[in-house]
Amino acid sequence: MRGFLTRRKRSIVFLGAFMVLLSLIAFFLLSEPPSPEDNTAAPSERVRTVTVVQATAGAHAAEITGFAEVQPRWSSTLRAQVSGTLVSVAKAFQPGARVTAGQVLAVIDSIAWTANLAEAENRLGLAELALLREQQEADEARRSWRESGFSGEPDSRLVLREPQIEAARSERDAARAARDWAAQQLAYTRIRAPFTGVVTVRHISRGESILQGEPVASIYATDAFELALPVPETQWPNLPDPVIGTVADLVASDGPGRWQAMVVRQGAAIDPTTRMRTLYLSVNRPLAADPPLLPGTFVQARLRGRRVDKLLELPEGVLTRKGQIWYVDEGNRLNRFEATPLFTREGRVYIAEPEPRSSWPIVRYPLESYLVGQIVLPDTVDAVAAEGR
Repeated sequence: MRGFLTRRKRSIVFLGAFMVLLSLIAFFLLSEPPSPEDNTAAPSERVRTVTVVQATAGAHAAEITGFAEVQPRWSSTLRAQVSGTLVSVAKAFQPGARVTAGQVLAVIDSIAWTANLAEAENRLGLAELALLREQQEADEARRSWRESGFSGEPDSRLVLREPQIEAARSERDAARAARDWAAQQLAYTRIRAPFTGVVTVRHISRGESILQGEPVASIYATDAFELALPVPETQWPNLPDPVIGTVADLVASDGPGRWQAMVVRQGAAIDPTTRMRTLYLSVNRPLAADPPLLPGTFVQARLRGRRVDKLLELPEGVLTRKGQIWYVDEGNRLNRFEATPLFTREGRVYIAEPEPRSSWPIVRYPLESYLVGQIVLPDTVDAVAAEGR
């Protein structure tokens, strides 16, 4: 009996000690200081300083920018118009060489084509002679008809040789066309540059035999280059009216070159893939520029558009990746609005004012951790100074 009581006392003591241990653990947990991220922290511990830029809505000239590749307005692959053996090739007929319109680049052996022309001219001479004879015989037949005392016209046109004259005239016309064709074929033996330009590829060499239709050379014209500038449909209303004749600035994407181009045409369809329309710009005498503008150059085109009212001019960094603008509202609380830039220019973004206000304190460096209604301490800086910070 005494052993039983002893074991019971031990159990009571153990249970009491366990309860005391639980009480100590609960005390320490409840007395732990709050973490920095606890929502119950004092307001003074959560207020952060934000840099803001004061922005006022105003009128600004839109700028449409885009990238495009410069291409020659005219480029051609010359092909042989007649077959034969190349008897000469001009020294200037080399890749990279400049050629003028009509310049002879190569000559094909012309003996056979000269013979064809001589034969065609002989045929034309005989046809003209036959026509003269038929006309003379027709005159004699008409004179005999009048002298015979008959009145009116004969029953058959053959009497006055009218069908014979028509046949002789047709033969003369056919011979003349054959002569012209032979003369043209002979002229094709001298391969000429179709326009003033630069040779990019030469496909032939002296002594080769070429067939009609084979490529001879690739040439591009140097009088003007063009570029097709894709413009989003949303930017189209910002273009000047009329847009034809507007001058755009071109800046090389990989160099210091700067040029000017003029809008010469506008696309009348929307690209089904990019959903953009195209402006076509032209650069006159591109190789005479300093530095020369070469085909294949990738440039950024900047086109000044019409003036748009009620725009906020802001540094590009104020726009978040989600397309939001944060600002400090009344009571130094953070707020935001969705923004789609109308255009950008030289590190500035231009957006439509969401609502009329005298001034907008825009947060310069927005963070993803910001919350709407969060209290902050604004640090206002000048808009120009903000660019360097």
